[in-house]
Amino acid sequence: MLTFRLLEVYRQVVDSGSITAASNTLSLSQPTVSLQLKKLSAEVGSQLIESQHGRLYMTEAGKAVYQCAQEIAAAQHKLNAQVEAIKGIEKGRLSIVVVTTAKYVIPPVLAEFCKLHEGLDILFQVRNRAQVIERLENNQDDIYIFSHPPQGDTYHKQEFMSNRLQVIAPNSYDGPDHCTLNDLKDKRFLMREVGSGTRMTIEQYCQQNQLTLTNTMLVESNEAIKLSVKSGLGLAILSEHTLAQGGDQGIKALEIEDFPIHSHWYAVTAIDRPKNLACEAFLSFLESYNDHEVS
Repeated sequence: MLTFRLLEVYRQVVDSGSITAASNTLSLSQPTVSLQLKKLSAEVGSQLIESQHGRLYMTEAGKAVYQCAQEIAAAQHKLNAQVEAIKGIEKGRLSIVVVTTAKYVIPPVLAEFCKLHEGLDILFQVRNRAQVIERLENNQDDIYIFSHPPQGDTYHKQEFMSNRLQVIAPNSYDGPDHCTLNDLKDKRFLMREVGSGTRMTIEQYCQQNQLTLTNTMLVESNEAIKLSVKSGLGLAILSEHTLAQGGDQGIKALEIEDFPIHSHWYAVTAIDRPKNLACEAFLSFLESYNDHEVS
């Protein structure tokens, strides 16, 4: 028999990319998840996923089943939202997914919000930009936090806080200061991966000013960039929210023309996903942060 549970297990395997990750999310053993997948394939009468070079890929039949599973999950969410509206906000659930840098921004906001709504069940996740966009496209969560929201008329974007980027150097730095970024273009700059919000802001600034940073090094996280700058490996451009975490010992901000670069944080919601009371309340709460700056 084709059941909601089988579809949910399959959806989790696809979304997480592996049976192991899905078993952790669902609190099931890996053999149980594998058995559920076999049952679903037998019910459908066709193989749903294939493994190639260690990665899982959906077959054509698998894509059709996944679409069905998504539609059922969306209908279930709509029902839950309606039930929560009847119960009231304090019995609601709120799922928030943020890009990596926003993990420094949202927890203090959530802490204040939760003081007003202590009964809420909140799921807070941190992912890289590509993963957050994928979850948004699959309509998996209530709210997504970006510094560079994706384009499209199927999303609603709400600006709620300033995000300022500074040029930083180690305390031992004795190179050019009180200058333009062009004067530093040959210095080594430590950068996040292509597609990260911070890197997109930097690339937009360089493009607008016809500037190319000629010596860059890819570093996988903001924390690693801070440590690398402290050690003298190079310069970097980071959000002040990142710099405010863990102290700024060993680092100094340079006085660079046009800096700090001003961008903003955005709360993004899918227009076709019904907003429950908890989601509406949090979006309203974020409006009070429109004029907040990093202290």
